[in-house]
Amino acid sequence: KGSNMQAARDARAREGADTDYKLYEVINKKPGSSAYDLAKELGWSSGKVYGSARRLEKDNWVRIEKAERDGRPALKITPVKWHEFLTPEEIEEFKNMEF
Repeated sequence: KGSNMQAARDARAREGADTDYKLYEVINKKPGSSAYDLAKELGWSSGKVYGSARRLEKDNWVRIEKAERDGRPALKITPVKWHEFLTPEEIEEFKNMEF
C-alpha cells in the first residue's frame, strides 16, 4: 500500500516538472507575460500557472513581479537570465574560455 502512495507522489512530481518545463518554455518566448496571458496561451487555469510559476521562482528560473494591467494589479513573469546564476568570477572565467 505504501508503494502506491509513493508511485502517486512520483507521478505528481513528474507531472509538476512537465508543467513547469512547458510554462518555462512559454515564459522564455513571451517574457513579461502575466499569469492570465500565460494561462490563456496554454489553456490552463490561472491557479495552475501561478503554482507552477511559484515553483519556478523558488528554483530561481523565473522572477515574478507585481505590475499593472489596465489599471488593475497583475503579475509579470520573466525568465532569469542564465548569467544571473553565475558569480562575477564565473562570468569572467566563461569570457576567457577558448572554444
